[in-house]
Amino acid sequence: MPVLRYVPRAAPAALLATLAFAPTHGPAAPKGAPDPNPSVPATEVEVRYIDDSTMKLKVLDDRLELVTKYGLLQIPLCDVRRIEFASRVPPEVAEKVAAAIARLGHPDFQVREAASAELKGYRERAYLPLLKAVKHQDPEVSRRDDEVLRHLQAKLPPGQLEPKEFDVVHTEDSKLTGKLTQASLRVLTFQFGEQVLRLADVRTLRSAAGVAADELATAAPAPANLSAYQNQFGKEMTFVVTGQQGSGPNSGVWGTDQYTLDSNIAAAAVHAGLVQPGQAGAVRVRVVQSPPQFVGSFRNGISSAPYGNYPTGAYEFVRK
Repeated sequence: MPVLRYVPRAAPAALLATLAFAPTHGPAAPKGAPDPNPSVPATEVEVRYIDDSTMKLKVLDDRLELVTKYGLLQIPLCDVRRIEFASRVPPEVAEKVAAAIARLGHPDFQVREAASAELKGYRERAYLPLLKAVKHQDPEVSRRDDEVLRHLQAKLPPGQLEPKEFDVVHTEDSKLTGKLTQASLRVLTFQFGEQVLRLADVRTLRSAAGVAADELATAAPAPANLSAYQNQFGKEMTFVVTGQQGSGPNSGVWGTDQYTLDSNIAAAAVHAGLVQPGQAGAVRVRVVQSPPQFVGSFRNGISSAPYGNYPTGAYEFVRK
């Protein structure tokens, strides 16, 4: 099969950010252990597992191999924005699902109950085998099979119950569909050192650029300020903001790192160094108790003023 190399447009390598990580097997490297392949920079990502938990970690592999109808693509991992993984059921899990379905007709009531609970725990991995067994000749198996199916249909989004045949890899300017040749990736975790991440355990992977793109696509436009959120301490919100260019009406900022609720968000975001003037970006803000005094400063071309007591609250940017 010919090997095609994916050649992206010239762009800086992005750090991969949110990967949902599941427990893996094998000895863990001690904390602080050196990268076993120091010539390849680890790529930070965020993964979402099939149980919807998430984890941030670093991928030690430097590229992916994707089999497409046009041949084998080699994709640098640093160019990946997002991966939507195909449905993968490990053989040992498939065997356990089949065995649990068989126990739905066991003479012992407690065994049947345990089998139903076990199948619910396998989530979407049990869905297709259950569909095939729903018309079982044994009415008890059929009844329990139907009950577990209804449970999964109520608990899981419809999209998760539909098996996905292909992996979809998103880069800055491409959407590539095929089958990844790897069954796993080498990853480095803060808690457990180097581990093996099985792709069968993961639903999605996102880079820092992918997270930012998703936030831009889903976040609401920022209001001029947060005066409407007085006394709502602890509330967090994500907004799309375009950095303030120059001065204008209602563009005042009071404070440093913590800003009065009536401070202009577009100007405060530039002051805090989160966006450039004229640049759009997603920012997360948190409403907090006001400090005794707000300190003024000059940062990134934006001058903020000092202020005294502002009892109804302040806001700060939540940095990732």
